[in-house]
Amino acid sequence: MKPTPADIAIAIAKAELGDWIDPTDVPLCWMCLLYDPDGMLVTDGCAPTANEAMAFAWLLVHAPDALHNAYVEPGSVPYDIPLGWRFELTPPWCSRPDRIDWSQRLDPSA
Repeated sequence: MKPTPADIAIAIAKAELGDWIDPTDVPLCWMCLLYDPDGMLVTDGCAPTANEAMAFAWLLVHAPDALHNAYVEPGSVPYDIPLGWRFELTPPWCSRPDRIDWSQRLDPSA
């Protein structure tokens, strides 16, 4: 399962409008962990729907400051997802952002 180009476009628009969920404020949301083709955890996304959570994760791997800057450089986020990327979803009734094991990240300082 992966987000559609439309899901990605919606996530970009929401990021630029400031219409995104902070999981510390809204702990019951869809959580998506995104793994790169090497199996490394690279980012996460949180949203009211599974597709939005995946799209936000995809957005953040390409534009990590998009939510805080409310800006996405045109063309910086691909709408087609190459093979090998894995989106791991957790539904709201099971999501616990404090349980994400970030030690798997490529760059722990990021």
